[in-house]
Amino acid sequence: MTHEQAEQIVMNLTKPVFGFARSRTESIQDAEDIAQEVVLKIYRALLTRDDIAEPEKFAWTIAHNTLANYYRSRAGYGSSVPIHGLAEVLPADGDITARIEESETVKRLHNEIAYLSKTRRQIVIMHYFEGKRQKDIADALNLPLGTVKWHISNAKTDLQKGMEIMRTTSELKFNPIKFNIIGTNGSAGNMGDNGTYLRSILGQNILYLIRQEAMPVNEIADALGVSPVYVEGELEFLEENGFALKQGKGYIANALIEIPTTESNRLVSDMHEKAANLLAPALFDALAANIKLGEDGVICPRNDMNFALWAIIPYITAWSGTLDEAVSFQEVATIRPDGGHNICYCAVHNPDATPMKYSESLRAIRGPSWNGGEDFRLWFMDTMWGGNRAGNYHPDIANRDLSSLKAFFDTTLSDDEIIWMAERGYISRTADAQGCTYDRLDIVWLTGEANKRLINLANDIREKYKTELSELKSAHNKIYLEKAPEHLKKAWTFCLQHTFHSDCIFIIHMINKLLESGKLQLPTEEQRKSLCAVVVTV
Repeated sequence: MTHEQAEQIVMNLTKPVFGFARSRTESIQDAEDIAQEVVLKIYRALLTRDDIAEPEKFAWTIAHNTLANYYRSRAGYGSSVPIHGLAEVLPADGDITARIEESETVKRLHNEIAYLSKTRRQIVIMHYFEGKRQKDIADALNLPLGTVKWHISNAKTDLQKGMEIMRTTSELKFNPIKFNIIGTNGSAGNMGDNGTYLRSILGQNILYLIRQEAMPVNEIADALGVSPVYVEGELEFLEENGFALKQGKGYIANALIEIPTTESNRLVSDMHEKAANLLAPALFDALAANIKLGEDGVICPRNDMNFALWAIIPYITAWSGTLDEAVSFQEVATIRPDGGHNICYCAVHNPDATPMKYSESLRAIRGPSWNGGEDFRLWFMDTMWGGNRAGNYHPDIANRDLSSLKAFFDTTLSDDEIIWMAERGYISRTADAQGCTYDRLDIVWLTGEANKRLINLANDIREKYKTELSELKSAHNKIYLEKAPEHLKKAWTFCLQHTFHSDCIFIIHMINKLLESGKLQLPTEEQRKSLCAVVVTV
Protein backbone atom coordinates (compact mmCIF):
# COMPACT_ATOMS: atom_id res chain seq x y z
CA MET A 1 0.00 0.00 0.00
CA THR A 2 1.33 3.50 -0.80
CA HIS A 3 2.08 6.15 1.82
CA GLU A 4 -0.78 8.30 0.47
CA GLN A 5 -3.33 5.47 0.78
CA ALA A 6 -2.18 4.56 4.29
CA GLU A 7 -2.31 8.21 5.41
CA GLN A 8 -5.84 8.62 4.05
CA ILE A 9 -7.07 5.56 5.96
CA VAL A 10 -5.40 6.72 9.19
CA MET A 11 -6.82 10.25 8.83
CA ASN A 12 -10.33 8.82 8.44
CA LEU A 13 -9.87 6.67 11.56
CA THR A 14 -8.19 9.16 13.90
CA LYS A 15 -11.39 10.79 15.22
CA PRO A 16 -13.42 7.55 15.63
CA VAL A 17 -10.48 5.84 17.38
CA PHE A 18 -10.13 8.74 19.84
CA GLY A 19 -13.87 8.61 20.56
CA PHE A 20 -13.61 4.87 21.14
CA ALA A 21 -10.72 5.32 23.58
CA ARG A 22 -12.26 8.33 25.37
CA SER A 23 -15.47 6.45 26.19
CA ARG A 24 -13.45 3.61 27.70
CA THR A 25 -10.82 5.43 29.76
CA GLU A 26 -10.81 7.71 32.77
CA SER A 27 -8.94 10.71 31.32
CA ILE A 28 -8.44 12.59 28.07
CA GLN A 29 -4.66 12.07 28.38
CA ASP A 30 -5.08 8.28 28.48
CA ALA A 31 -7.46 8.41 25.51
CA GLU A 32 -4.98 10.51 23.49
CA ASP A 33 -2.12 8.13 24.31
CA ILE A 34 -4.15 5.07 23.27
CA ALA A 35 -5.43 6.75 20.08
CA GLN A 36 -1.88 7.79 19.10
CA GLU A 37 -0.56 4.27 19.69
CA VAL A 38 -3.41 2.73 17.68
CA VAL A 39 -3.06 4.94 14.60
CA LEU A 40 0.73 4.49 14.62
CA LYS A 41 0.34 0.68 14.67
CA ILE A 42 -2.25 0.85 11.90
CA TYR A 43 -0.05 3.09 9.74
CA ARG A 44 3.01 0.84 10.12
CA ALA A 45 1.04 -2.31 9.40
CA LEU A 46 -0.55 -0.86 6.27
CA LEU A 47 2.87 0.08 4.90
CA THR A 48 4.65 -3.19 5.70
CA ARG A 49 1.97 -5.86 5.08
CA ASP A 50 0.21 -6.79 1.87
CA ASP A 51 -2.24 -9.37 3.31
CA ILE A 52 -4.74 -6.93 4.86
CA ALA A 53 -7.93 -7.48 2.85
CA GLU A 54 -10.17 -5.33 5.08
CA PRO A 55 -8.10 -2.41 6.50
CA GLU A 56 -10.92 -0.95 8.60
CA LYS A 57 -11.77 -4.27 10.29
CA PHE A 58 -8.04 -4.82 10.92
CA ALA A 59 -7.74 -1.35 12.41
CA TRP A 60 -10.49 -1.97 14.97
CA THR A 61 -8.85 -5.26 15.99
CA ILE A 62 -5.69 -3.29 16.79
CA ALA A 63 -7.78 -0.75 18.73
CA HIS A 64 -9.41 -3.44 20.89
CA ASN A 65 -6.08 -5.17 21.60
CA THR A 66 -4.36 -1.90 22.51
CA LEU A 67 -7.19 -1.09 24.91
CA ALA A 68 -6.87 -4.56 26.46
CA ASN A 69 -3.15 -3.95 27.08
CA TYR A 70 -4.04 -0.62 28.68
CA TYR A 71 -6.46 -2.32 31.09
CA ARG A 72 -3.93 -4.95 32.06
CA SER A 73 -1.17 -2.39 32.63
CA ARG A 74 -3.48 -0.32 34.83
CA ALA A 75 -4.66 -3.31 36.86
CA GLY A 76 -1.48 -3.26 38.97
CA TYR A 77 -2.39 0.23 40.15
CA GLY A 78 -5.93 -0.67 41.23
CA SER A 79 -7.61 1.25 38.44
CA SER A 80 -11.22 0.43 37.63
CA VAL A 81 -12.39 -0.95 34.31
CA PRO A 82 -15.45 0.77 32.79
CA ILE A 83 -18.38 -1.64 32.64
CA HIS A 84 -18.85 -1.23 28.89
CA GLY A 85 -15.16 -1.92 28.27
CA LEU A 86 -14.52 -5.01 30.39
CA ALA A 87 -15.91 -7.43 27.80
CA GLU A 88 -13.28 -6.21 25.34
CA VAL A 89 -10.36 -7.34 27.51
CA LEU A 90 -8.82 -10.05 25.35
CA PRO A 91 -5.21 -11.25 25.18
CA ALA A 92 -3.16 -9.33 22.66
CA ASP A 93 -0.96 -12.29 21.89
CA GLY A 94 -1.14 -16.08 22.15
CA ASP A 95 -3.07 -18.74 20.31
CA ILE A 96 -6.82 -18.74 19.60
CA THR A 97 -7.51 -21.19 22.46
CA ALA A 98 -6.14 -18.74 25.02
CA ARG A 99 -8.21 -15.94 23.53
CA ILE A 100 -11.40 -17.98 23.72
CA GLU A 101 -10.70 -19.11 27.28
CA GLU A 102 -10.16 -15.58 28.53
CA SER A 103 -13.20 -14.30 26.68
CA GLU A 104 -15.35 -17.02 28.23
CA THR A 105 -13.94 -16.24 31.68
CA VAL A 106 -14.98 -12.61 31.35
CA LYS A 107 -18.48 -13.62 30.24
CA ARG A 108 -18.75 -16.05 33.14
CA LEU A 109 -17.64 -13.36 35.58
CA HIS A 110 -20.32 -11.01 34.26
CA ASN A 111 -22.87 -13.78 34.71
CA GLU A 112 -21.77 -14.51 38.29
CA ILE A 113 -21.96 -10.83 39.27
CA ALA A 114 -25.65 -11.00 38.36
CA TYR A 115 -26.06 -13.80 40.93
CA LEU A 116 -24.97 -11.55 43.81
CA SER A 117 -27.64 -10.08 46.06
CA LYS A 118 -28.99 -6.74 44.93
CA THR A 119 -27.02 -4.63 47.43
CA ARG A 120 -23.80 -6.61 46.94
CA ARG A 121 -24.19 -6.38 43.18
CA GLN A 122 -24.60 -2.60 43.35
CA ILE A 123 -21.46 -2.25 45.47
CA VAL A 124 -19.35 -4.48 43.20
CA ILE A 125 -20.39 -2.58 40.07
CA MET A 126 -19.78 0.81 41.69
CA HIS A 127 -16.38 -0.21 43.10
CA TYR A 128 -14.83 -2.36 40.37
CA PHE A 129 -16.58 -1.11 37.24
CA GLU A 130 -17.25 2.55 37.98
CA GLY A 131 -14.10 3.11 40.07
CA LYS A 132 -15.91 4.73 43.00
CA ARG A 133 -14.25 4.96 46.41
CA GLN A 134 -15.72 2.92 49.24
CA LYS A 135 -16.68 6.09 51.13
CA ASP A 136 -18.56 7.43 48.11
CA ILE A 137 -20.39 4.12 47.69
CA ALA A 138 -21.42 4.16 51.35
CA ASP A 139 -22.80 7.69 50.98
CA ALA A 140 -24.63 6.90 47.72
CA LEU A 141 -26.30 3.78 49.13
CA ASN A 142 -26.82 5.21 52.64
CA LEU A 143 -24.81 2.36 54.18
CA PRO A 144 -22.11 2.31 56.90
CA LEU A 145 -18.60 2.25 55.45
CA GLY A 146 -17.90 -1.01 57.31
CA THR A 147 -20.89 -2.66 55.59
CA VAL A 148 -19.54 -1.67 52.17
CA LYS A 149 -16.11 -3.11 53.02
CA TRP A 150 -17.73 -6.33 54.24
CA HIS A 151 -19.74 -6.72 51.02
CA ILE A 152 -16.65 -6.15 48.86
CA SER A 153 -14.68 -8.75 50.78
CA ASN A 154 -17.45 -11.36 50.69
CA ALA A 155 -18.28 -10.67 47.05
CA LYS A 156 -14.87 -12.02 46.06
CA THR A 157 -15.63 -15.29 47.84
CA ASP A 158 -19.10 -15.53 46.33
CA LEU A 159 -17.79 -14.89 42.82
CA GLN A 160 -15.04 -17.46 43.22
CA LYS A 161 -17.53 -20.09 44.40
CA GLY A 162 -19.85 -19.25 41.50
CA MET A 163 -17.07 -19.61 38.96
CA GLU A 164 -16.28 -23.08 40.31
CA ILE A 165 -19.77 -24.61 40.18
CA MET A 166 -21.76 -25.90 37.23
CA ARG A 167 -25.19 -24.29 37.06
CA THR A 168 -27.99 -26.49 35.79
CA THR A 169 -31.17 -25.37 34.09
CA SER A 170 -34.58 -26.99 33.95
CA GLU A 171 -36.62 -27.84 30.88
CA LEU A 172 -38.34 -24.46 31.26
CA LYS A 173 -35.28 -22.75 29.72
CA PHE A 174 -35.89 -24.55 26.43
CA ASN A 175 -39.61 -25.24 26.70
CA PRO A 176 -41.31 -22.46 28.72
CA ILE A 177 -44.90 -22.91 29.84
CA LYS A 178 -47.71 -20.52 28.98
CA PHE A 179 -50.93 -19.84 30.85
CA ASN A 180 -53.95 -20.24 28.58
CA ILE A 181 -56.31 -19.18 31.37
CA ILE A 182 -55.68 -16.32 33.81
CA GLY A 183 -58.79 -15.87 35.95
CA THR A 184 -59.95 -13.22 38.41
CA ASN A 185 -62.16 -14.60 41.16
CA GLY A 186 -63.45 -11.43 42.80
CA SER A 187 -63.28 -7.81 41.71
CA ALA A 188 -60.75 -6.38 39.29
CA GLY A 189 -59.01 -3.11 40.11
CA ASN A 190 -58.32 -0.01 38.05
CA MET A 191 -55.63 -1.86 36.10
CA GLY A 192 -58.09 -4.51 34.96
CA ASP A 193 -58.18 -8.25 35.57
CA ASN A 194 -55.22 -10.44 36.54
CA GLY A 195 -54.36 -11.16 32.91
CA THR A 196 -53.13 -7.56 32.68
CA TYR A 197 -50.45 -8.26 35.27
CA LEU A 198 -49.37 -11.69 34.04
CA ARG A 199 -48.76 -10.97 30.35
CA SER A 200 -45.02 -11.55 30.73
CA ILE A 201 -43.86 -15.06 29.84
CA LEU A 202 -41.07 -14.63 32.40
CA GLY A 203 -43.61 -13.84 35.13
CA GLN A 204 -45.75 -16.83 34.18
CA ASN A 205 -42.78 -19.21 34.28
CA ILE A 206 -41.59 -17.84 37.62
CA LEU A 207 -45.01 -18.42 39.19
CA TYR A 208 -45.18 -21.90 37.67
CA LEU A 209 -41.76 -22.77 39.07
CA ILE A 210 -42.62 -21.61 42.62
CA ARG A 211 -46.19 -22.93 42.67
CA GLN A 212 -45.48 -25.68 45.26
CA GLU A 213 -42.56 -24.47 47.34
CA ALA A 214 -40.52 -21.33 47.92
CA MET A 215 -37.32 -20.81 45.93
CA PRO A 216 -34.63 -18.09 46.20
CA VAL A 217 -33.88 -15.82 43.27
CA ASN A 218 -30.67 -17.63 42.29
CA GLU A 219 -32.35 -21.05 42.06
CA ILE A 220 -35.19 -19.61 39.99
CA ALA A 221 -32.67 -17.96 37.68
CA ASP A 222 -30.72 -21.22 37.32
CA ALA A 223 -33.83 -23.21 36.48
CA LEU A 224 -35.03 -20.70 33.87
CA GLY A 225 -31.59 -19.99 32.43
CA VAL A 226 -32.17 -16.25 32.94
CA SER A 227 -29.99 -13.66 34.64
CA PRO A 228 -30.95 -13.24 38.33
CA VAL A 229 -31.23 -9.49 37.69
CA TYR A 230 -34.29 -10.03 35.47
CA VAL A 231 -35.79 -12.60 37.83
CA GLU A 232 -35.29 -10.25 40.77
CA GLY A 233 -37.05 -7.40 38.98
CA GLU A 234 -39.98 -9.56 37.89
CA LEU A 235 -40.35 -11.03 41.40
CA GLU A 236 -40.45 -7.55 42.91
CA PHE A 237 -43.32 -6.72 40.55
CA LEU A 238 -45.16 -9.97 41.34
CA GLU A 239 -44.72 -9.50 45.09
CA GLU A 240 -45.77 -5.85 44.99
CA ASN A 241 -49.03 -6.81 43.28
CA GLY A 242 -49.75 -9.84 45.45
CA PHE A 243 -49.00 -12.68 43.00
CA ALA A 244 -45.93 -13.91 44.92
CA LEU A 245 -45.17 -14.04 48.64
CA LYS A 246 -41.84 -13.78 50.46
CA GLN A 247 -41.24 -16.97 52.43
CA GLY A 248 -37.96 -17.26 54.30
CA LYS A 249 -35.16 -16.55 51.83
CA GLY A 250 -37.32 -17.38 48.84
CA TYR A 251 -40.61 -16.65 47.09
CA ILE A 252 -43.73 -18.75 46.59
CA ALA A 253 -46.67 -18.23 44.23
CA ASN A 254 -49.87 -16.68 45.54
CA ALA A 255 -52.02 -17.98 42.70
CA LEU A 256 -53.98 -21.16 42.08
CA ILE A 257 -52.09 -22.83 39.25
CA GLU A 258 -53.53 -25.90 37.55
CA ILE A 259 -51.70 -28.20 35.15
CA PRO A 260 -54.39 -30.02 33.14
CA THR A 261 -53.75 -33.61 32.15
CA THR A 262 -55.84 -36.06 30.17
CA GLU A 263 -56.87 -37.70 33.46
CA SER A 264 -57.80 -34.46 35.25
CA ASN A 265 -59.71 -33.16 32.20
CA ARG A 266 -61.66 -36.43 32.01
CA LEU A 267 -62.44 -36.24 35.76
CA VAL A 268 -63.73 -32.65 35.52
CA SER A 269 -65.74 -33.34 32.34
CA ASP A 270 -67.36 -36.50 33.71
CA MET A 271 -68.37 -34.81 36.96
CA HIS A 272 -69.94 -31.79 35.25
CA GLU A 273 -71.54 -33.96 32.59
CA LYS A 274 -73.34 -36.10 35.17
CA ALA A 275 -74.46 -33.07 37.18
CA ALA A 276 -75.72 -31.24 34.08
CA ASN A 277 -77.68 -34.33 32.97
CA LEU A 278 -79.51 -34.15 36.31
CA LEU A 279 -80.17 -30.42 36.59
CA ALA A 280 -80.33 -28.93 33.07
CA PRO A 281 -83.59 -30.49 31.78
CA ALA A 282 -85.34 -30.27 35.15
CA LEU A 283 -84.42 -26.60 35.64
CA PHE A 284 -85.37 -25.67 32.06
CA ASP A 285 -88.79 -27.32 32.29
CA ALA A 286 -89.59 -25.74 35.65
CA LEU A 287 -88.56 -22.24 34.56
CA ALA A 288 -90.33 -22.46 31.20
CA ALA A 289 -93.52 -23.53 32.93
CA ASN A 290 -93.44 -20.87 35.66
CA ILE A 291 -92.23 -17.74 33.88
CA LYS A 292 -94.80 -15.43 32.37
CA LEU A 293 -92.94 -12.78 30.42
CA GLY A 294 -94.19 -9.26 31.05
CA GLU A 295 -95.90 -10.49 34.21
CA ASP A 296 -94.75 -11.51 37.68
CA GLY A 297 -91.74 -9.20 37.49
CA VAL A 298 -89.95 -10.76 34.49
CA ILE A 299 -89.24 -8.28 31.67
CA CYS A 300 -87.74 -9.47 28.40
CA PRO A 301 -87.27 -7.86 24.95
CA ARG A 302 -90.17 -8.76 22.64
CA ASN A 303 -91.29 -11.37 25.19
CA ASP A 304 -88.90 -13.89 23.63
CA MET A 305 -88.85 -16.92 25.98
CA ASN A 306 -85.75 -18.47 24.36
CA PHE A 307 -83.77 -15.23 24.86
CA ALA A 308 -85.05 -14.95 28.45
CA LEU A 309 -83.94 -18.48 29.33
CA TRP A 310 -80.48 -17.88 27.82
CA ALA A 311 -80.08 -15.28 30.58
CA ILE A 312 -82.10 -16.73 33.45
CA ILE A 313 -80.79 -20.33 33.41
CA PRO A 314 -77.08 -19.39 33.80
CA TYR A 315 -78.00 -16.71 36.35
CA ILE A 316 -80.24 -18.98 38.44
CA THR A 317 -77.67 -21.80 38.25
CA ALA A 318 -75.03 -19.47 39.69
CA TRP A 319 -77.18 -18.02 42.46
CA SER A 320 -79.32 -20.94 43.62
CA GLY A 321 -78.44 -23.65 46.12
CA THR A 322 -76.76 -23.53 49.52
CA LEU A 323 -73.01 -23.15 49.61
CA ASP A 324 -70.94 -25.06 52.14
CA GLU A 325 -69.07 -21.96 53.30
CA ALA A 326 -66.19 -23.44 55.27
CA VAL A 327 -63.94 -20.61 54.04
CA SER A 328 -64.96 -16.99 53.40
CA PHE A 329 -63.80 -14.80 50.54
CA GLN A 330 -62.26 -12.32 52.97
CA GLU A 331 -59.98 -15.02 54.38
CA VAL A 332 -58.30 -15.86 51.10
CA ALA A 333 -58.67 -12.99 48.62
CA THR A 334 -55.74 -10.66 47.93
CA ILE A 335 -56.17 -6.89 48.02
CA ARG A 336 -54.08 -5.48 45.18
CA PRO A 337 -52.57 -1.97 44.97
CA ASP A 338 -54.98 -0.90 42.19
CA GLY A 339 -58.01 -1.65 44.38
CA GLY A 340 -58.66 -5.15 43.05
CA HIS A 341 -59.79 -7.75 45.60
CA ASN A 342 -59.56 -11.25 44.17
CA ILE A 343 -58.02 -14.69 43.90
CA CYS A 344 -55.85 -15.38 40.87
CA TYR A 345 -56.42 -18.67 39.05
CA CYS A 346 -54.19 -19.86 36.19
CA ALA A 347 -54.19 -22.94 33.98
CA VAL A 348 -51.15 -24.06 32.02
CA HIS A 349 -51.48 -24.88 28.35
CA ASN A 350 -50.69 -28.59 27.98
CA PRO A 351 -50.75 -29.65 24.31
CA ASP A 352 -50.36 -33.31 25.29
CA ALA A 353 -53.56 -33.43 27.35
CA THR A 354 -56.82 -34.53 25.77
CA PRO A 355 -59.10 -31.45 26.11
CA MET A 356 -62.14 -31.31 28.33
CA LYS A 357 -65.54 -31.80 26.79
CA TYR A 358 -66.90 -28.56 25.30
CA SER A 359 -63.36 -27.14 25.32
CA GLU A 360 -64.22 -24.78 22.45
CA SER A 361 -67.03 -23.27 24.52
CA LEU A 362 -64.79 -23.00 27.57
CA ARG A 363 -61.96 -21.22 25.72
CA ALA A 364 -64.28 -18.34 24.87
CA ILE A 365 -65.71 -17.87 28.36
CA ARG A 366 -65.51 -14.87 30.67
CA GLY A 367 -67.60 -14.92 33.76
CA PRO A 368 -69.83 -15.09 35.55
CA SER A 369 -69.51 -11.51 36.74
CA TRP A 370 -71.74 -9.24 38.78
CA ASN A 371 -71.74 -5.71 40.14
CA GLY A 372 -74.26 -4.05 42.37
CA GLY A 373 -75.50 -0.63 43.36
CA GLU A 374 -78.16 0.52 45.78
CA ASP A 375 -80.95 -0.29 43.33
CA PHE A 376 -79.71 -2.89 40.84
CA ARG A 377 -77.44 -5.88 40.48
CA LEU A 378 -76.05 -6.48 36.99
CA TRP A 379 -75.07 -10.10 36.29
CA PHE A 380 -73.63 -11.39 33.05
CA MET A 381 -71.51 -14.15 31.60
CA ASP A 382 -69.68 -13.93 28.29
CA THR A 383 -69.61 -17.09 26.20
CA MET A 384 -68.80 -18.13 22.64
CA TRP A 385 -72.46 -17.55 21.77
CA GLY A 386 -72.56 -13.98 23.08
CA GLY A 387 -70.96 -10.69 22.13
CA ASN A 388 -68.04 -10.90 24.59
CA ARG A 389 -68.75 -7.64 26.40
CA ALA A 390 -66.72 -8.22 29.53
CA GLY A 391 -63.07 -7.61 28.68
CA ASN A 392 -61.18 -6.07 31.59
CA TYR A 393 -64.23 -5.09 33.58
CA HIS A 394 -62.96 -2.05 35.48
CA PRO A 395 -64.87 -0.55 38.44
CA ASP A 396 -65.47 2.67 36.49
CA ILE A 397 -67.16 0.69 33.67
CA ALA A 398 -69.33 -1.18 36.20
CA ASN A 399 -70.34 2.09 37.88
CA ARG A 400 -71.26 3.67 34.55
CA ASP A 401 -73.32 0.60 33.59
CA LEU A 402 -75.25 0.74 36.86
CA SER A 403 -75.85 4.51 36.77
CA SER A 404 -77.03 4.32 33.14
CA LEU A 405 -79.47 1.51 33.94
CA LYS A 406 -80.81 3.49 36.88
CA ALA A 407 -81.25 6.55 34.66
CA PHE A 408 -83.19 4.43 32.16
CA PHE A 409 -86.09 4.15 34.61
CA ASP A 410 -85.64 7.24 36.75
CA THR A 411 -84.86 9.99 34.23
CA THR A 412 -84.61 10.81 30.55
CA LEU A 413 -81.42 9.44 29.04
CA SER A 414 -78.90 11.83 27.53
CA ASP A 415 -77.47 11.16 24.08
CA ASP A 416 -74.21 9.99 25.69
CA GLU A 417 -76.06 7.56 27.95
CA ILE A 418 -78.07 6.20 25.02
CA ILE A 419 -74.88 5.63 23.01
CA TRP A 420 -73.16 3.97 25.99
CA MET A 421 -76.07 1.63 26.75
CA ALA A 422 -76.45 0.71 23.08
CA GLU A 423 -72.74 -0.13 22.84
CA ARG A 424 -73.06 -2.31 25.93
CA GLY A 425 -76.10 -4.06 24.44
CA TYR A 426 -78.64 -2.88 27.02
CA ILE A 427 -80.92 -0.99 24.61
CA SER A 428 -81.59 -0.81 20.86
CA ARG A 429 -80.64 2.59 19.46
CA THR A 430 -81.71 4.54 16.41
CA ALA A 431 -80.56 7.96 15.22
CA ASP A 432 -82.76 10.61 13.63
CA ALA A 433 -82.79 14.35 13.01
CA GLN A 434 -83.69 14.96 16.65
CA GLY A 435 -80.62 13.04 17.89
CA CYS A 436 -80.28 9.65 19.56
CA THR A 437 -83.37 7.68 20.51
CA TYR A 438 -83.95 4.11 21.59
CA ASP A 439 -86.62 1.55 20.80
CA ARG A 440 -86.62 -0.84 23.74
CA LEU A 441 -84.69 -2.41 26.60
CA ASP A 442 -82.57 -5.27 25.25
CA ILE A 443 -81.73 -7.05 28.49
CA VAL A 444 -83.67 -9.38 30.80
CA TRP A 445 -84.88 -7.65 33.95
CA LEU A 446 -86.11 -9.30 37.17
CA THR A 447 -87.80 -7.57 40.05
CA GLY A 448 -86.72 -8.51 43.55
CA GLU A 449 -89.82 -10.67 44.09
CA ALA A 450 -89.39 -12.49 40.78
CA ASN A 451 -85.75 -13.12 41.59
CA LYS A 452 -86.61 -14.75 44.93
CA ARG A 453 -89.36 -16.85 43.41
CA LEU A 454 -87.17 -18.26 40.63
CA ILE A 455 -84.23 -18.97 42.97
CA ASN A 456 -86.57 -20.84 45.34
CA LEU A 457 -87.85 -22.84 42.39
CA ALA A 458 -84.27 -23.80 41.49
CA ASN A 459 -83.50 -24.64 45.12
CA ASP A 460 -86.37 -27.15 45.17
CA ILE A 461 -84.97 -28.86 42.08
CA ARG A 462 -81.46 -28.97 43.54
CA GLU A 463 -82.84 -30.54 46.71
CA LYS A 464 -84.10 -33.53 44.71
CA TYR A 465 -80.56 -34.29 43.53
CA LYS A 466 -78.72 -33.19 46.65
CA THR A 467 -77.17 -36.59 47.43
CA GLU A 468 -75.95 -37.26 43.88
CA LEU A 469 -74.47 -33.77 43.50
CA SER A 470 -72.75 -33.98 46.88
CA GLU A 471 -71.10 -37.32 46.02
CA LEU A 472 -69.86 -36.06 42.65
CA LYS A 473 -68.46 -32.90 44.20
CA SER A 474 -66.80 -34.64 47.15
CA ALA A 475 -64.74 -37.05 45.04
CA HIS A 476 -63.63 -34.25 42.71
CA ASN A 477 -62.70 -31.79 45.46
CA LYS A 478 -60.68 -34.34 47.40
CA ILE A 479 -58.29 -34.86 44.48
CA TYR A 480 -57.74 -31.11 44.02
CA LEU A 481 -57.08 -30.45 47.70
CA GLU A 482 -54.63 -33.34 48.02
CA LYS A 483 -52.30 -31.81 45.43
CA ALA A 484 -52.76 -28.17 46.52
CA PRO A 485 -49.75 -26.50 48.22
CA GLU A 486 -50.31 -26.03 51.93
CA HIS A 487 -50.45 -22.23 51.88
CA LEU A 488 -53.20 -22.25 49.21
CA LYS A 489 -55.45 -25.04 50.51
CA LYS A 490 -57.89 -22.48 51.96
CA ALA A 491 -58.08 -20.57 48.67
CA TRP A 492 -58.71 -23.80 46.76
CA THR A 493 -61.37 -24.77 49.33
CA PHE A 494 -63.15 -21.45 48.80
CA CYS A 495 -63.21 -21.84 45.02
CA LEU A 496 -64.33 -25.48 45.16
CA GLN A 497 -67.27 -24.47 47.37
CA HIS A 498 -68.79 -22.94 44.24
CA THR A 499 -68.76 -26.17 42.20
CA PHE A 500 -72.18 -26.53 40.48
CA HIS A 501 -73.03 -22.91 41.39
CA SER A 502 -71.08 -19.92 39.96
CA ASP A 503 -68.98 -22.54 38.23
CA CYS A 504 -68.35 -21.56 34.62
CA ILE A 505 -67.55 -25.12 33.52
CA PHE A 506 -70.84 -26.36 34.95
CA ILE A 507 -72.85 -23.54 33.37
CA ILE A 508 -71.30 -24.28 29.96
CA HIS A 509 -72.23 -27.95 30.36
CA MET A 510 -75.80 -26.89 31.26
CA ILE A 511 -76.10 -24.70 28.14
CA ASN A 512 -74.64 -27.34 25.83
CA LYS A 513 -76.98 -30.02 27.20
CA LEU A 514 -79.99 -27.79 26.53
CA LEU A 515 -78.77 -26.95 23.01
CA GLU A 516 -78.15 -30.62 22.20
CA SER A 517 -81.61 -31.60 23.42
CA GLY A 518 -83.25 -28.80 21.43
CA LYS A 519 -84.71 -27.11 24.50
CA LEU A 520 -82.60 -24.00 23.90
CA GLN A 521 -82.27 -22.51 20.42
CA LEU A 522 -79.25 -20.57 19.21
CA PRO A 523 -79.65 -16.78 19.58
CA THR A 524 -80.09 -14.47 16.62
CA GLU A 525 -77.21 -12.21 15.63
CA GLU A 526 -79.13 -9.24 17.05
CA GLN A 527 -79.44 -10.95 20.45
CA ARG A 528 -75.79 -11.92 20.87
CA LYS A 529 -74.57 -8.68 22.41
CA SER A 530 -76.75 -8.83 25.53
CA LEU A 531 -77.01 -12.61 25.77
CA CYS A 532 -76.69 -14.16 29.25
CA ALA A 533 -77.14 -10.80 31.00
CA VAL A 534 -79.66 -10.05 33.76
CA VAL A 535 -80.52 -6.94 35.74
CA VAL A 536 -82.03 -7.66 39.14
CA THR A 537 -83.79 -5.08 41.29
CA VAL A 538 -82.30 -5.24 44.78
